[in-house]
Amino acid sequence: MADVKFDPAKVQTDLIALGYLKAGDADGKWGAGSKRALKRFKRRARTVYRISTAGTPADCKDADAFKEIADESVTSLTLDEIAKWKNRSWKAPLGRFSVKGIGNGKLREDVADAWVALIAAVKGGGGTIEGPYGDTMRALGKAKKAGASSFSFHIVGRAIDLKQELSNRPNRRYYVAQDVTRAGTFWRIYCTTQEQDGTQGTKFEKGKIEYWDFVEKKAVKIPEGYYVDLTAEIEKGGLFERIPSQAGWEGTYNKTEWWHIQWKPDKQDTFQDECELVGISETALRNAGYLELDMDRKPG
Repeated sequence: MADVKFDPAKVQTDLIALGYLKAGDADGKWGAGSKRALKRFKRRARTVYRISTAGTPADCKDADAFKEIADESVTSLTLDEIAKWKNRSWKAPLGRFSVKGIGNGKLREDVADAWVALIAAVKGGGGTIEGPYGDTMRALGKAKKAGASSFSFHIVGRAIDLKQELSNRPNRRYYVAQDVTRAGTFWRIYCTTQEQDGTQGTKFEKGKIEYWDFVEKKAVKIPEGYYVDLTAEIEKGGLFERIPSQAGWEGTYNKTEWWHIQWKPDKQDTFQDECELVGISETALRNAGYLELDMDRKPG
């Protein structure tokens, strides 16, 4: 759809009211900052997430989401969408989701609720995904160690790092096997069942599968016993997923990522869009050293 004539100062004022421009930016000059703010607004309008001007959740239905592409153009549909947000008292969903404590960490509220339910389901089958966790929601900031991402789903409360339980002590529970696919090297986690009397899990004869010894850096035959395919249980409901190892995992353990589980539904288009949902503002991102290029890249 073609651009239409519009009053830049008016649109800027509206974008300020909706939470996509800073107060005082209605200068009537339609520059790069205004164009980026408009694109951010349109991208958000394509999702269902909204909060009211009173600060309460006000999500719309999928059918009511904006259907135009999220670009910098000002079309009649763009102006209509801005007017709709104003008429319905919608604004940018900064802090749409709260954060909940879970074990020794915290997650976005919907992720936390689903994870608690999954803990119970896995425990019912004899396995465990209980903490303490290696990591859950992480503080905002650029990554400082190998294998970590500055745009991680941990920052926005969508990821859990399972306890890295890999020693050969007698009560070891996790055995991690290579699972190579066309999408890369993933890992499948087998967990010994709480009861080893045949009432839980599936019996593995000695050597039925090989797990990976991260110290010796080789495949080793799994001990005989009863196991739960923990990866299958985690992914069963379609809410959580594993991720592939990063290139170079063979020489850098942190890049294996076997422990990382993340929330699968409704990934946002940009890192900033994800941050917005948990209350991380653009000002906070800039103060933490993120550039516009960083904010506009995909999360993860």
